[in-house]
Amino acid sequence: MPLRYTTLLTLVSALLQPPGVLFVLAALGWLAEIVGWRYLGRVLMLLALGTLYFFSTAIGARLLLLPLEDRYPPLTKPLHGADTPQAIIVLGGGEVMQSPGSNQETANARTLVRLLAAAQLARQTGLPIIPSGGAPRLGAPAEALTMEFILRQDLGVQSTIWPETQSYNTAANATDSAAILAEHHGHQAYLVTSALHMPRAVAWFRRAGVKVVPVPTDYRLDRVNGLRLESWLPRAIYLEISSEASHEYLGLLWLWIQEQGVGGGH
Repeated sequence: MPLRYTTLLTLVSALLQPPGVLFVLAALGWLAEIVGWRYLGRVLMLLALGTLYFFSTAIGARLLLLPLEDRYPPLTKPLHGADTPQAIIVLGGGEVMQSPGSNQETANARTLVRLLAAAQLARQTGLPIIPSGGAPRLGAPAEALTMEFILRQDLGVQSTIWPETQSYNTAANATDSAAILAEHHGHQAYLVTSALHMPRAVAWFRRAGVKVVPVPTDYRLDRVNGLRLESWLPRAIYLEISSEASHEYLGLLWLWIQEQGVGGGH
């Protein structure tokens, strides 16, 4: 994918999910005030403020998050028989610098949780692992290589590892991992990623021709205590969760638009 196209998609995504969409609403309200449409301007500003509050509470975050996280249940035990997958695909979730001033990168907390789930499944099944993720920035090693190192050195995985090092988003994760799986005569795999990300990941992998068994992990919200009085209080962590959930909904919408275009012959 051309760099300019990728940059444009990133910009559009940032402006369509919180907090970017809230700045857009507020800016439109401000412009409406300037040109004399005071009622419209105030409505837009109040809408931006109300949406900010909604996205920043546990109530709002749960309403956005749970339909995504609950789409696929946790895997309680590996499959057996004719439906047994031939590999475990684990998707990268990002990297962080190892220390201030360092140019060495390591997996972030999200990726580590996914790797823990993949390592446990590998010990139970003995299946090969496909860590999927390209270079996070120009000149950096592929995320899949960092994941392979952690699986071997820190998690003690003995299974075969086939790193997929070229992908830059979920769609590419699917097509590139499918190619590696096909090279080894496989067509079905366990798919390990965050529960929030799983619906979009499953859709892309199925589109790439891979029959996947979802293994959701990295759940964002506490399911035990439920809603309390403080659930109505705004916090930055809930705004972050709402933004991530909005990103997933936008991704699913984009996939649906593409499928409609293909179906319509465009």
